[in-house]
Amino acid sequence: MREGKKKSTEVITFSVPFALKEVTKKSDVNINNSSKSSKEKIINRAIDFHMKGNIKEAAKCYQFFINEGFNNHIVFSNYGSILKDLGKLKEAELFTRKAIELNPDFSDAYSNLGIILRIVGKPKEAELFTRKAIELKPNFADAHYNLGIILKDLGKLKEAELFTRKAIKLNPDLVDAYSFLGKLLQKIEELI
Repeated sequence: MREGKKKSTEVITFSVPFALKEVTKKSDVNINNSSKSSKEKIINRAIDFHMKGNIKEAAKCYQFFINEGFNNHIVFSNYGSILKDLGKLKEAELFTRKAIELNPDFSDAYSNLGIILRIVGKPKEAELFTRKAIELKPNFADAHYNLGIILKDLGKLKEAELFTRKAIKLNPDLVDAYSFLGKLLQKIEELI
């Protein structure tokens, strides 16, 4: 969900000036339910809001979709990502795990779960999920970069360097990876 040439994967949390409230009515998400493709309309609307940065409306649509009992791995993963950014890490973890349950081959959810687990202080579990993301999608530059960060946290500096370099090779526009690599190399040098 990024645009432009310069890509960044640094995990940044912004405070969002609203509280997620229970969405209970179709009018809360402004969806016309007259066609058989209403599920698809809700998903597309949510993703469109999310891509445009309208997190409040995206969250409403995702929540409505989930409350209606619909299951879609992308919806659960994206909603988990919003919850992560809001600092609701336990809920974010649950929704992201549900995305994986719905689609065990969805590499983005494994990578997102790795980020969440790293934030909550579970680096070994974060490593496992991020490695699974890479196994499913070997050219996933962001996952390589995230694994580099996790491995640094675990004290596996040389391996962290390898994964960070791989991320840069896969995506030379991954600006944060260069900065991280510089700091990592400095730390490795200090230990020598």
